[in-house]
Amino acid sequence: SAYGNGALPLHTDMTYFRDPPGLQIFTMVSPAAEGGKSIFADGFAAAERLRIADPTSFNVLCTTVRRYRSIDDATGWHLEARGPVISAVNRKNKEHLWGPVTAIRHNDLDRLPDLPPPPSCGTFDTTWKKEQEEFYEKLQIAHSKWDEILGSDEFRLVMDLQPGDTVLVANQ
Repeated sequence: SAYGNGALPLHTDMTYFRDPPGLQIFTMVSPAAEGGKSIFADGFAAAERLRIADPTSFNVLCTTVRRYRSIDDATGWHLEARGPVISAVNRKNKEHLWGPVTAIRHNDLDRLPDLPPPPSCGTFDTTWKKEQEEFYEKLQIAHSKWDEILGSDEFRLVMDLQPGDTVLVANQ
């Protein structure tokens, strides 16, 4: 966790806020004796790569609203928000639907299970079951492509921060 010694996967902080902070400042107080490298990624560049490499997956991650939650029983707060992994300007143009990327909301540790859209036919029949299967299949493919791009060294910056080093991060 952010408050422990374990490694965290790449993520956007506070995805469970309606409006996650745009900028964050981190200062290294005491580095780990082993490991402890800080890894950052350019989410906007990764999103642009996905747009070029797999426009269908880009569209899925722009249109699928995902839910994020954090609960702290000790303090009694419960935060939950929703939004797509990739937010982009919707041009409402069939040829060039998505404009510039405006935000990234990616945190598998805070993400709740995905829910399919309601049935298009208005009833819960075999058509809806097929729509559900297609929804989950497309989402699985899109998320796998996204993870593959985020896992690429091309978009990662690895830093060995020393005591007193400060990093400003664009969190969205």
